[in-house]
Amino acid sequence: MKRILVSILFSGIFLSGCITFKIPPPNSILPSGTAPAILLFSSNPSTINAGGTSILLWSVTGATSVSIDQGIGQVDVAGNRMVSPAKSIVYTISAINSGATVTRSTAITVNPASSQQQSPSLLSPAISTFAVTGVTANTEPANFAGCYTLYAHITTNGPGDVSYMWESTEGGGYSYTWTIKFTQAGTQKVTLPVEMSALPSGQYRLHVLTPNDMVSNPTYYTTCR
Repeated sequence: MKRILVSILFSGIFLSGCITFKIPPPNSILPSGTAPAILLFSSNPSTINAGGTSILLWSVTGATSVSIDQGIGQVDVAGNRMVSPAKSIVYTISAINSGATVTRSTAITVNPASSQQQSPSLLSPAISTFAVTGVTANTEPANFAGCYTLYAHITTNGPGDVSYMWESTEGGGYSYTWTIKFTQAGTQKVTLPVEMSALPSGQYRLHVLTPNDMVSNPTYYTTCR
């Protein structure tokens, strides 16, 4: 009889009511000793002529400190930076946390100026290089009441790829870097991506990053009412 009572008592402990175990939320802090990861570090383009520019692009995760050498210094975990080295150079990014330091490098080759470039009287007619020649921004009503679409027209002098981002004229970058391909000289229209449409009302512009640095006029954007 005692054994039966004890068995029932233990059954009551395990079967009466429900015991709920909460699953902890994902931990954004990497386990101790885990090295940071450099997801991206590149230069675009990787070869330029003397006096030209290139864009450094990077993305790092799990780091408490990120820096780039050659005088750039501390940077955010993700971003881009326009550079114009005078000679061929190697940039190295360092991602640091308590576990380790991880580095990655990217090289930019600079073609030196030719003797003809140094002597204008000897120059033959110049061959124009691919460039963005104009960019204008504006807004227009969207397909649903009270909402607007932020857009811009980009004009180039030939075929090539153009990278750009949307930014506030007051607070800097507000979007990822996007790329549009031109098959010939002309104008194309680009719009603010849907996932970025909830920006606060204010002055915005389109910032062309490559093949040359150029910003559009500011235009006032209004969020959905």
